[in-house]
Amino acid sequence: MLEEYITNIYVLPLIATIIGLSLVYLYDKFEKKQYTSAQYLRIGLLLYSSTYGALYISKLNFFTSSDTTIQSGGDPQSVMPQPNAIHNQFEQFRSGVPTF
Repeated sequence: MLEEYITNIYVLPLIATIIGLSLVYLYDKFEKKQYTSAQYLRIGLLLYSSTYGALYISKLNFFTSSDTTIQSGGDPQSVMPQPNAIHNQFEQFRSGVPTF
């Protein structure tokens, strides 16, 4: 029950905003910047909106597509090169003694 509230798309940015504002407050006291309450409000809105936007984009599955899934079977060489092939590719450059 509590997990549903914490992982909610509106509550999680609020938690991140509180943590972020507390870090900004500690930075303010340490460096004596003397931020105004309007600046804290702007920072809080920026933190909330950026966290909400990142969560919203991640929920859209925008970066994962069904076309890019790796299917089982087929030629494994086309999916990923074998380690020996990578090692042999760079082996040709190991010649001579460095002159630095």
